[in-house]
Amino acid sequence: MKDTFTQAIRLGIIILVVALALGWADAMFFAPRRIPACVQDKLPPGRICLETLASQFHNRVVWVDARSQADFELNHLMLAENRMFPIRKGADLQQQIDAAIGRLLEAAENGEAVVVFCTGECTASEEIAAELRALGMIDAPVYVLEGGWEVLKASGMAAD
Repeated sequence: MKDTFTQAIRLGIIILVVALALGWADAMFFAPRRIPACVQDKLPPGRICLETLASQFHNRVVWVDARSQADFELNHLMLAENRMFPIRKGADLQQQIDAAIGRLLEAAENGEAVVVFCTGECTASEEIAAELRALGMIDAPVYVLEGGWEVLKASGMAAD
């Protein structure tokens, strides 16, 4: 009986050590790359989770890519021409808006949302979304995608 108890204690210690090692490995190597779950109720107004887009708009979205030109040329969403527009800060911002405005105005009629995204912690998407809202002409809701390009990649909508 004493040998069985001793073996159970040893096995328990081994399992505990292995669990701690796996937890450490997950925290060090996998967790930093993992995209945290998006909780719509915790987001500020004007931001939206990809899951909320799917449920509220059934993925009926006009996308606005606010990433840099270099990032856009490297990889972008492969969508129908009238569903995605690159609009970036810079000297030709008004020309880019003018090129997209007809389709952005139609979004409300089609029950679509206008969603702006960029990479990582960039602020360009917030600035472009504010610019589009300030026009006062777009009746469709204008959102910033929480998590941006990284969320689109993780969802399979985009690839690097």
